Amino acid sequence: MFKLLVEIGISERIHNYPKKEAENLKRKLKSLKTDPFPDGKDKKEIKGTAKSVYRLRAASYRFFYVIDIENKLVKVTEFLTAEQAHRKYGRI
Repeated sequence: MFKLLVEIGISERIHNYPKKEAENLKRKLKSLKTDPFPDGKDKKEIKGTAKSVYRLRAASYRFFYVIDIENKLVKVTEFLTAEQAHRKYGRI
């Protein structure tokens, strides 16, 4: 089991979404606690970055995170719409 750290700004943004949508986003994030590694579907590694960065697809949103295996820690660093993510990282 991994510990999940979410940047405070991300938590605040999710909190402002409609209740059902926010619950779905939180559920997706919590799934990273049990298995943060790429599965080829919702979770993928971003290629071309200096360190390993991963993307979690959650409906029309994307979470970006890093994994600290040694400390069993997943740190969520970005929360973007799919379109923002495509502009920043390209289509994965």
